[in-house]
Amino acid sequence: MNILNYKLSSTNELLTARIGLLATAHTINTLSLSNTIDQHFPALGSNCALKASTFINTLILSQHEGAQCLDDTTHIAKDKALRLI
Repeated sequence: MNILNYKLSSTNELLTARIGLLATAHTINTLSLSNTIDQHFPALGSNCALKASTFINTLILSQHEGAQCLDDTTHIAKDKALRLI
């Protein structure tokens, strides 16, 4: 039996297991979907409310990931690599 001895170097790069969401998020940004959504949905009067684009983009990403309830969106919020996009 041959045993290979090798070492992996460490890195500070951000990695994500949700790589498919990066393509979806990039498409949302490329199409300027957030701007279009905010133009067609009126802003809410409360300063604590989410913008319509934030809500809809989160809904799109969570559905693409296979989320079944609102609590599943916390995976997206906690993913540091996804927050870059």
